[in-house]
Amino acid sequence: MKMGLRGEYREEAGVALRRTSRELRRAIGMVEDLEGVVGRALAAAGGAGAAQMLELQKLDHIQQKILGVADFIDALSGLMSPHWTVDAKGASRCVLLAELGAKLGDPTMPSEPVATPETYELF
Repeated sequence: MKMGLRGEYREEAGVALRRTSRELRRAIGMVEDLEGVVGRALAAAGGAGAAQMLELQKLDHIQQKILGVADFIDALSGLMSPHWTVDAKGASRCVLLAELGAKLGDPTMPSEPVATPETYELF
């Protein structure tokens, strides 16, 4: 029995979930970079007090939560039947960041950045 969402493009649900997990893990690196920038800025400003240090710990907590969700998604993807398919390309159209949407919806899109610098959409 095949289960899945309607759509023209079909792929195993587990494959789409593993791709999602990979993107979450890449987001952890961005949070780590931000943590370093904030730490250097605080050091240049003369250090942080106890209240600021507690706020900075939120960045570490965000990293742990993202990693936890990525691990959960990986575990789920390993338990899924290869017969369960989804239209990840169709679902990715709701993602507002174009590059992220493309990576989530297209298994042929490279997961690693190409040699160009990373770009961000400003809002």
